[in-house]
Amino acid sequence: MVTGDKWSIALLYAKEYDSIGDEYYQNKPTEGNKFLVLFFDVKNISSDNDYFNSMFFEGYADDYSVSPSIIMENPDRMYSIGGDLDAGKMSKEFIVYEVPSDWKTFEISYKDGLWTTHKSATFVVNKEDISSLDYSFPDSVFGEYSFDTSKKTESGTEVNNDKWNVKLIDAKKYDTIGDSLSQKPDEGKQFVVFFIEAKNVSSEDDYFNTMYFRFYVDGYLNGQTLFLSDVEGYDSISGDVAAGKMIKGYVATQALVDWKSIELIYDDGAFTENKVAEFAIVNE
Repeated sequence: MVTGDKWSIALLYAKEYDSIGDEYYQNKPTEGNKFLVLFFDVKNISSDNDYFNSMFFEGYADDYSVSPSIIMENPDRMYSIGGDLDAGKMSKEFIVYEVPSDWKTFEISYKDGLWTTHKSATFVVNKEDISSLDYSFPDSVFGEYSFDTSKKTESGTEVNNDKWNVKLIDAKKYDTIGDSLSQKPDEGKQFVVFFIEAKNVSSEDDYFNTMYFRFYVDGYLNGQTLFLSDVEGYDSISGDVAAGKMIKGYVATQALVDWKSIELIYDDGAFTENKVAEFAIVNE
């Protein structure tokens, strides 16, 4: 683990792939190459929201510079590197490089910015270090997350902003969603659904975007889940909202059944922090 001013970064393991994908779509490297995937545990140790950026990585295969590859899959159910992380929060992420099949040593560094030469963390992987196992890494290298219980939110709580009033109607756990088009969570997990209502209190029409929500499960960034059917009459909350009008719907995630806390944040923007609402529940 390497700790700097903004980030604490741990390289968990690395794996080699001839291809990445499933029966429907395969990502394949060019002939004579392999995919090298590096899996990280990252924590924002600053006091501000910050963006962990894949563009700030430098990779060298046997001292030759290589660029990250973009793939459509999520190896070992982790997320590709890149995204906002709130202060004190964590994320398990991966980055992919295409390297020659006979590579021997891979060096990867994270810089403090796109144009800076200062490297805040550097890791070296040798070919004999490559793992052949599948991992889920449910535990954190940073220790148990300490949830601030004062953030616990009751159903009906409304947070007011100069653009939106956002209300938590309710939050529920599900083992299955839907009837004829039923969906089940991954093994050992359950769906957790937040039912939300938002009112546009500005003087202009605006778009309430479900993509601006961030989930943290026990302090770790967690992806959203979309369903093929509505949930108790609620659709995914996203759409144009005229001034003075309202929208309601759901936003959902998957979490291990023994999760302790889930925090939900709505930012009114994709790349700049403008926190509008924050809700949190505990597993009771």
